[in-house]
Amino acid sequence: MLSVLLYMQLHVGAGRAMEDSVYASAALERMVARAATENQRPPPELRSYRSHIETELSLILRDTLGREHTAEVEQLATAATWDRGGRYDLHIVGYRSQSVGVPYSTLSIVRGWTVPSLYGNRLSLGAYFARSGTGDTLIAVHPFASDRDRFYRFTGGDTVATLRVGERSIPIARIRVRPNLQDSTRLGAFDGEIDIDADRGQIIRMRGQFVVARGRPSKREALARAMGVVGVAYVEFVNAEVAGKYWLPAFQRTEFQASFPLLGQTRPIFRLVSSIDGIVVNDSLVATASDSLGPPRVFVSWAKGDSVSRYDQWQHDIGTLSSSVHSDDFADMAPDVWRADGPPRVSLFPNATSRMLRFNRVEGLFTGIAPSLDLRSAAPGLSMGGFVGYAWSEQTARGGAFASYDHGPWTFGMHGERSLASTNDFALPLDDDPGFAALLGSVDDYDYVDRRQAFVSVTRLLGVADEGLATIRFGFADDHGERTRLSQGLFSGPSRFRQNRGVAGGAYWIARADVEFHPNVTGDFVQPGIGARLHYEGAQGDLDWQRVELALSARKYWGPVSFAMHGDGGVVFGEHPPPQTLFELGGNEVLPGYDYKQFAGDRAALFRSFASYRFPIWRRPMHFWRNYFIPGFGPGLALSAQGGWTELSSIGARQAVMQLGDGWSPVPVSQATNGVRATIGAGVTLFSDLVHIGLARAVDRAAHWRFVAGFGATF
Repeated sequence: MLSVLLYMQLHVGAGRAMEDSVYASAALERMVARAATENQRPPPELRSYRSHIETELSLILRDTLGREHTAEVEQLATAATWDRGGRYDLHIVGYRSQSVGVPYSTLSIVRGWTVPSLYGNRLSLGAYFARSGTGDTLIAVHPFASDRDRFYRFTGGDTVATLRVGERSIPIARIRVRPNLQDSTRLGAFDGEIDIDADRGQIIRMRGQFVVARGRPSKREALARAMGVVGVAYVEFVNAEVAGKYWLPAFQRTEFQASFPLLGQTRPIFRLVSSIDGIVVNDSLVATASDSLGPPRVFVSWAKGDSVSRYDQWQHDIGTLSSSVHSDDFADMAPDVWRADGPPRVSLFPNATSRMLRFNRVEGLFTGIAPSLDLRSAAPGLSMGGFVGYAWSEQTARGGAFASYDHGPWTFGMHGERSLASTNDFALPLDDDPGFAALLGSVDDYDYVDRRQAFVSVTRLLGVADEGLATIRFGFADDHGERTRLSQGLFSGPSRFRQNRGVAGGAYWIARADVEFHPNVTGDFVQPGIGARLHYEGAQGDLDWQRVELALSARKYWGPVSFAMHGDGGVVFGEHPPPQTLFELGGNEVLPGYDYKQFAGDRAALFRSFASYRFPIWRRPMHFWRNYFIPGFGPGLALSAQGGWTELSSIGARQAVMQLGDGWSPVPVSQATNGVRATIGAGVTLFSDLVHIGLARAVDRAAHWRFVAGFGATF
């Protein structure tokens, strides 16, 4: 299914026609002609070569701020052999993976992952899709092909840098290549820039995107366009000089980015990154097959038995190749809908699905619209929009408006809305639930407050989005309590909807500040590293409080050993803190094994951690059905610990807990933990820590071991 989606993405783009002149100057025409001569065929003495390739194939979610969250990464070590007849053998000698809840292998999408050379009349994408025994791919006319003038226009040709290799200084000339495709062609084209060795005419680097002629769309493509689906296939191919004679692959990257407006502005990414070294050239005079000027014929094989699982000669830690690049690297080549320049653009889709469609026990079904306007070149950096909808069971309208101005690393904003805000604490990344569980299973593990608010904000990137950012907000808010209006969703679940918890009503001025370091490292995704977040808020008015939160996370791999942790802590200050500001723990991901929000306090801490060791057997992905591969059985052992603590440190905090209920019952709906409530577990993990089976028990009290099974490595 996903491979079909990728093909839909590739056929959304189209080449751009230019002026009639093929070359911007006569000098550029001569430069391109020489490059075509040098790159159409490999040098006569280059018969074949062998190389070692390490590749990562990863599935990534990019959020609205540009932070990337990696849900799955598979790492391959490959012994590759290419000959000038066009045969390209990829022999997989090592394999390992990490995943958080992804029940399939990316090898369901592709069967090959690198381009063996940049010679020839035709150029392949670098991702050979799982549609045949040897894989197929999008085939583009090479910019230096003999028939290039029919398909391309050329500009540039200036020297942009000088590269020193040994005793030689290599002037690098950059040529800008733009497609001029006709609707009748089925071939793709390359749209981007090519750096060449100005002395020898050899390709050093290609960076850009693959496009196809728009033509008459199929029904599937027409539907994708009608829904606003946008997809782009980017490539970056980097060569290195070998033996002082040949420019052969050293680094390659193929990346598919897409956006689905109905699902908000979170952008899914499929990334393939390869590091290539250990090249051994065969330049003997032994006869070989005649030259192939077309795409390579790719053949993939696996080492026998469990040797791929026992492979231990990795040159890169898992996850580091994928995280060494970022989706913004291609921002200057982005499609119009993602660009910050161009004519003003109107969008009818929100940055979060829940602004258009959601379901919960308070509102029932909510439907809305969320138009926005990006002024782009008319007023660079300025955007504005609104959102409005109706809650059908509550019979209430909610909505708001915003304006923002981006200026370099700074973003300034104004925002006003009436919202149904969640009072849950320590939320997981990308936690924007439109309520599918509530609608289909009558499970609504949130509590809500009706909030009117207006604020101004300033956000500063600390380098790039994955390195850090800081945000300050100041504004006015007014909270009102809400009640449950539905007893169940479409289908009854294990129980009916619970009552919405109480809040204190009132108006207040509020200031908030957030600082995040490495926000893409959460411990809940597979990205290795260390991340942190510090949050402060202070309010004054009918409601008064101050609240401080600190979150720390880490993930690290040592060969077959994986370790991850996430810790949260917070303190609420105030003589009479509103109940909606208290920390509540219990149930779901925040202290599972206890009742829903069983514990509450104005002081709280929550931690989750696990360590696993995977045996060097059965890691290879398994063919399930047609082109569908599931992760290898990959058995392992895991230990996990999780726990939480809350304290009610004042009379005001204890009174606030009483307000969480109906206000009349003498028994509070939540209580302090009276110490740390913790659970430890151990057992077996399968499918690269995707599921676990084992035993767990509470350690804060006398308890028996109990059998547990579930997803993830945390018991």
